[in-house]
Amino acid sequence: MSSSSTDTADHVDQSGWSASRYNKTAAFVYSSAFTAPVLELLAAQPGERIIDFGCGSGQITLQLQKHVTSAPGGIVVGTDFSESM
Repeated sequence: MSSSSTDTADHVDQSGWSASRYNKTAAFVYSSAFTAPVLELLAAQPGERIIDFGCGSGQITLQLQKHVTSAPGGIVVGTDFSESM
């Protein structure tokens, strides 16, 4: 059986996760209904330094980065146990 580029993009890592599959099947997680309360609670400020542990595929990490890097010194670093994420 030959593999296609889709197979490669949907690669499941050793921890059992695939960032591509996650984004396709769990996109609702990134809807404002889910993210707005979390981001409001976090209340990130421009210029802050944030570490996003368990960032998944990094969609919220990117939202945070846009906000905190709007001032000098702002940085967001995301990390996840899954190498795919």
